[in-house]
Amino acid sequence: MILPALLAIPLAPIYLFTGNFAIMAVAFSLQGLAGSGGMFGQVPSYLNERFPTEVRATAIAFCYHQGAIWGGFCAPILAYLATTWGTGLALPMLIGTVIGAGSFIIALLLGPETRGKELVPDLVLA
Repeated sequence: MILPALLAIPLAPIYLFTGNFAIMAVAFSLQGLAGSGGMFGQVPSYLNERFPTEVRATAIAFCYHQGAIWGGFCAPILAYLATTWGTGLALPMLIGTVIGAGSFIIALLLGPETRGKELVPDLVLA
């Protein structure tokens, strides 16, 4: 899951700062395949290992939909930054891509490894 995020970061400046439409289309498509399909297509199965059975469906839905909620803020924030900085959309989009993919990588590295561990089916209270 980390590799698609690592691939999305160097592809962003290629399509954001070029004037060649062919390069833009290819790099954007590759980033879409790596970023959207590669990273976020695996999130439900990743979240499935994080919660006990009793709260799994609710917790996964809550966490998964935070991306939709906070992602809805991207368009107005990018437009605000583009007009405030006077740079157009390329620079704010690059910053957002690097921060988003970087935070995704950090979250995966800090998450617990569940390979070979028995997952607890019950909610354990401290």
